[in-house]
Amino acid sequence: MVSLIDCKRYELDVVCNAVEQAWDTAGCPNPSGKTVLLKPNMLRAAAPELAVTTHPFVLRAAIRLMKARGAKRVLVGDSPGWQPPALAASASGLMEATKAEGAEWADFNDSVSIDSPSGLRVRRFTVARAAAEADLVVSLPKLKTHSLMYFTGAAKNLFGVIPGIQKSAFHLRFPGREEFGSMICDLVLALKPAASIMDAVVGMEGPGPNNGQPVDIGLIMGSTNVFELDWVASSLVGYKPMEISYLHLAASDTRYGFDAGAISTSGENPQTRHMHTFKRVEVLKENDFFRKRMPSWAYKPLKNLLVPRPVFLNKPCIRCSACIKICPADALAFTAGRNAPAVDYDKCIRCYCCHEVCPVDAIALKRGLFR
Repeated sequence: MVSLIDCKRYELDVVCNAVEQAWDTAGCPNPSGKTVLLKPNMLRAAAPELAVTTHPFVLRAAIRLMKARGAKRVLVGDSPGWQPPALAASASGLMEATKAEGAEWADFNDSVSIDSPSGLRVRRFTVARAAAEADLVVSLPKLKTHSLMYFTGAAKNLFGVIPGIQKSAFHLRFPGREEFGSMICDLVLALKPAASIMDAVVGMEGPGPNNGQPVDIGLIMGSTNVFELDWVASSLVGYKPMEISYLHLAASDTRYGFDAGAISTSGENPQTRHMHTFKRVEVLKENDFFRKRMPSWAYKPLKNLLVPRPVFLNKPCIRCSACIKICPADALAFTAGRNAPAVDYDKCIRCYCCHEVCPVDAIALKRGLFR
């Protein structure tokens, strides 16, 4: 069951009511006596109005609900790809929200290993201890586009339990969209999230998950199944869910316990709330077609034509080095005579981590023969 609850503005009482309705109509579990980890999307230090992070009112509403339903402890945490968590939490308002509602901020640098014995590609993950030891893990995503995965929601949000820069190793290990998507599915198996509440009051369209534009959607959405929620949410903004790699795999492989044909919804009618003008990331089917059928040495020359490359713009770049720090392929470096980093495209794996973390939108993704 996926609940779609009308919520057109960020007023705390309005959001609290919508979150409670979404939780109950989706059949989410009773947190009484449990330790609950609430995992918002905290990509970077960004003000709430930019729609980069889960809105602090959605987090406050979730904390209030867990405490009102008798949760023993309510923990909150996330781990940005390169910035200190405290900086991102402060700028996004999520730290203040946590403190205001009397919840505990979890240290995601304290990590443990957990097994995913049924995983297709990954059988063991190193994750934040809070995620491994909580009785209930609740994903609190923001509905956004994603330059690599096309869409990011409840499932992809769980990648934040991987501590900090360790995320880069997964991009290097799983550089393709399908491979990375299968890793996300295996992480879902390992974490067993109990529920998800999605902030779709204001989402992000265009070149997300960081450099897109806020767009009014007017919904709070909930489900006990991350794949169900993302299936409905991605459809709502115009994607075909089977074109999103992790949803395609989850729907095709029984190990993930997801039956797309069995999805039901409550609350608002998805058809009447469809976002016809939503600006999506272009789905590039031809890239996977050639990559699968050609040897790597033959595909490599075509990659620059087929797969968008990160192009660094000199003028807006502030030389913060975020892109260099997060690049898993070590393909970026500052060079003499140029303000922005230079790219070694032979090393670049097109994971778009640089684009994802750039705070000033100084990176464009382009196809073609250029330097």
